[in-house]
Amino acid sequence: MTEVLTTNERVATGARCPECGCALDPGRGPDPHPEDAGRGPRRLAAIARAASSVADAASLSVTLDVVANEVVQAEHIAAVQILRVENGRMQVVGKAGFTDAEDFTDRLEECRRLGARLMFVEAFETCRRIVVPHRKAAVMADPRWAPLHKIMGAPDWDAFAAVPLVVRGRAVGVMNAFYKPGEPPGTAALEFLEAMADQAATAVDSADLLSRSRHDAQVAERARLARELHDSVVQQVFSMRMQAKALQAQVAPGRTIRPERVQAVADELLQLAQTALTDLRGLVLQLHPVELVERGLAGAVRSHVESVRGTSGLDIDVQVDLSTEVGDLPVEMQEDLYRVVQEALHNVVKHAGATRAKVHIRTSGPPDRVEVEVCDDGTGLTSEVRAGALGLVSMRERAERWGGSIEIASVDGRSTGGRGCRVRVCVPLGGPGPR
Repeated sequence: MTEVLTTNERVATGARCPECGCALDPGRGPDPHPEDAGRGPRRLAAIARAASSVADAASLSVTLDVVANEVVQAEHIAAVQILRVENGRMQVVGKAGFTDAEDFTDRLEECRRLGARLMFVEAFETCRRIVVPHRKAAVMADPRWAPLHKIMGAPDWDAFAAVPLVVRGRAVGVMNAFYKPGEPPGTAALEFLEAMADQAATAVDSADLLSRSRHDAQVAERARLARELHDSVVQQVFSMRMQAKALQAQVAPGRTIRPERVQAVADELLQLAQTALTDLRGLVLQLHPVELVERGLAGAVRSHVESVRGTSGLDIDVQVDLSTEVGDLPVEMQEDLYRVVQEALHNVVKHAGATRAKVHIRTSGPPDRVEVEVCDDGTGLTSEVRAGALGLVSMRERAERWGGSIEIASVDGRSTGGRGCRVRVCVPLGGPGPR
């Protein structure tokens, strides 16, 4: 039976490596893998590139594909899989060396149902790495692995290693490495694999934190809209109901009708209805800016500025310099930029104590990019901007979704203590699209 060895176990194997099971040469010293020393610089470079990819905050699958490829290129490895656990189910989120198979997870579940022993599940559950020499021969000879024989048989591999992705003492996934024949992993190789698994774990954890942040932002936005709906439209409709009852009493049978009183109630009803309609339109615009489709980004921003100007009294200037050479912006990008303007103006009204503000939308280049800038003459930044503030999180996510960036500073460029505030979002054009 194939022997499974972990890093925390010392197995009496005679003249064999306790990590991978390969034969030891007494005359060569205790390290059966002297070639590992020559791979050190390559491994360090791979770790550095993987860390850079994780820091770039690309999509999780793209990031983990990069990590998997770095492992394959740095080692004598035939294939690498990175699996994530979500709701108790394993999902491949990064790979290199394997042929694409959309139904891999389904086939893996079928193997599990047939009773196949999943070594990487044991690594995940125990939070310890597992190394299995000559694993391919055992898998291909086991009928319980039949649903995956074609996929697992394609790469030329022999030994297998599974390293859990651990974050704060909790496993969030596992990295599987399939080593080429005659190249079983030594101690240094497994330490490198663990270092790369740490990078993958960081990427998974960052994706989870971002997802929770987005969820919190959505919950906060729904709560804000519910409060505005209750404080404005609901109250106005309640007042309309009371006025309608008063009007009903004025025209009740047997009662003397006083035209001036009826007129006063009707006028009040009309005013309440107009106010409620205006508020409802404002809320609908926040939920879905339909004018983006009809009038584009510039028209939608001008419409929103008119609304803010009317409700707050803030003097807002709008300047649009969109080059026709760049072409039409994607509707999704327009909506994200519109939301940035919306959030920035909301902060000006709520926090800045400003009398004037300016919205400037322009394209520039090369490289071609679109910039949205909102500045005011308010009190400025009295303290460092909180990185976790939901409004800032929302604006940053919308910019980064298109590979862009956001800058927040005083109008005179100082991070704190300066005059006014400037929010500038810059998004490249002609990129791969939303992330």
